[in-house]
Amino acid sequence: MLIPSVVILVVALLGATAAAAEPSVTLVAVGDIMLARGVAQAIEQEGADYPFLAMAEITRAADLTVGNLECALSRDATALVKRYSFKADPASADGLKNAGFDVVSLANNHSLDCGRAGLLDTREALARRGLLCVGAGKDAPAAKAPLILERNGLRIAFLAWTAVQCEGVIYREDAPGVAVFDPDRAAAAVRAARKRADVVIVLLHWGLEYTKEPLEVQRSIAHGLIDAGATVVIGAHAHTPQQVERYHRGVIAYSLGNFVFDALSDRARSGLILRCQLGPGGVARVETIPTTITRCRPEPTAPQ
Repeated sequence: MLIPSVVILVVALLGATAAAAEPSVTLVAVGDIMLARGVAQAIEQEGADYPFLAMAEITRAADLTVGNLECALSRDATALVKRYSFKADPASADGLKNAGFDVVSLANNHSLDCGRAGLLDTREALARRGLLCVGAGKDAPAAKAPLILERNGLRIAFLAWTAVQCEGVIYREDAPGVAVFDPDRAAAAVRAARKRADVVIVLLHWGLEYTKEPLEVQRSIAHGLIDAGATVVIGAHAHTPQQVERYHRGVIAYSLGNFVFDALSDRARSGLILRCQLGPGGVARVETIPTTITRCRPEPTAPQ
């Protein structure tokens, strides 16, 4: 049977369009998520979903949602005695899962707040809910290893490091711990990850708390990571939002501030949600959504 030439032309055009379409992924990233202390009390009263409900429409809609989990999830491990020690019930991770989170970074100075046993409990609690983590592992090589996954035909590598020391636990290469940032090796790690993925996302716990601007050394490091092949660099630890910068084909969010936290001061109640459209060519589109914490949960910031 002869196929009309018009049909052949239409099929050919559709095939060419499909072939030309590049894979695309919507990434949503948020700042610090702390589920202990006052947040734990709110969860006990309102349920595990409470801290995330007001922004869940955004976090669930993304192809990939990531945040910095700044607490230990453990029932049995003992919290370390120090000024700030964050221990939360593992069941509170249900809220992360239900809010659409896919990946959390554990490369921060509070993942070891219940020691090495608490870190292993945290990883297990996340894994039971199908949540992936990066920046922590059974030993130093595992903690530093990239997490690589695929979304919509795009291979995405995550690297996570902390430049802020964990108190109360002595660093050991052969024991469970978090990935410590090494500025001399970071670019090489990004280049190696880029060979295995289309996109590299770096999650960094760094900088000075409650400062509105990053340090110049942070700018230099972030630019170097993008030059080495990173697509997005996302910072945490400042507990207040800082600049979001377009640099070449990538994006740098020096700090996204707090997302879920029992923040009391105004400077710690502000946060940013970063939403990027990612493709093989880098970041096609980027936007930020300001949030304000009210009763331990983020809500859209009211227009001024």
